[in-house]
Amino acid sequence: MNELQIGILVLVVVVVLAVLAYNKWEESKHKKTFERTFRNDGDKEADVLLRRPARSASAANAGTAHTPPVSVERREPGLNAAPLEETAGEAAEVPDDSAPEKTARQPDALPDELWEGIDAIATLDLVEAGQSGEILATWREAPARLQKLMRWVGLNESQGVWETLSPEREGRYRRLKAGLQLTDRQGPIGAGEFSRFAEIVQQVAREHMAVATLPDRTKALEQAQQLERFCYDADIQIGVNLASRGNAFPGTKIRALAEAAGMSLNEDGVYVRRDDEGVMLFYLQNVGGEAFIAENLKTMSASGLEFLLDVPVTPRGQYVFKQMLNLAKRFADTLDGVLVDDRRQPLSDAQLEQICQNYVARPQARMDAAGLTAGGALAVRLFS
Repeated sequence: MNELQIGILVLVVVVVLAVLAYNKWEESKHKKTFERTFRNDGDKEADVLLRRPARSASAANAGTAHTPPVSVERREPGLNAAPLEETAGEAAEVPDDSAPEKTARQPDALPDELWEGIDAIATLDLVEAGQSGEILATWREAPARLQKLMRWVGLNESQGVWETLSPEREGRYRRLKAGLQLTDRQGPIGAGEFSRFAEIVQQVAREHMAVATLPDRTKALEQAQQLERFCYDADIQIGVNLASRGNAFPGTKIRALAEAAGMSLNEDGVYVRRDDEGVMLFYLQNVGGEAFIAENLKTMSASGLEFLLDVPVTPRGQYVFKQMLNLAKRFADTLDGVLVDDRRQPLSDAQLEQICQNYVARPQARMDAAGLTAGGALAVRLFS
């Protein structure tokens, strides 16, 4: 091969590489444009008002399938103390054709029961009935070995009901159930957690002469992942920001407005609105991050406030969201503020209504269709 042929070959290689590099650059540019457009158009509202409580990395990458937990009764929030204005025309819940059929309903008044939808459950049959305190003494150090909630119940044979085991209860039981919660806001259980759960159950079985029946390990871990995917999709917080038009909001006025609305200051330095049963409906915090402290409110001020609603643990979310908006508007009128998004752009009533439908009504409708009522005992356990 002479020098001319070598030169031509080198030139061809250079041209080919240049074309490939250009095509790769074009592909990358179009991909970024597409992703930016999709994100801005498809999730515009999410950028405005949504918060997602921290969940594990496995939650974000888990997918969309879910296993429906069992049903619970809806709890109606009572707002008799310092009631807010009624919101006319509460929007209807949005049906979800893809949601599974609900299972048989269980009363929300029995939070101590174990639930197959959210717990891995083992059964122990004792040769002789064991006393509640003695059984618990066997595993008193076990909770420190677990990251997830584990609870024990025993069958009261005379009444035909399951009772939570406690040192104070004098009951004796021949049949026990032990449950390990499959997921929470820290993420789903893993193989190690399940193994520790199994070891604890087997230890209790050995010491109390019982036959233990453990849940299938593979199925329990798969169910935990499926349940986590469902929880991740529903784990939304809605924040409404109140910005000052000029002067900062005096702490004394913030306190007066909050207390007039029936809100109380908690130990974390935020004002909380609860219903008559003590269920938290929404809360108010300082955008600047400084906690509200009772003795400091006379001298402090805030440039902005944020009202927050935790969607999966708030009963009757649409109704409560609109109450929260009414209160935010009352604050805005009194303090000379304006409701804004995270980019400090004013929010219209139409935008807020769309937020309510897309990020409160629809997620709660999907939860309800899966038998997991927002604000019920199961939701509170899962989203904690």
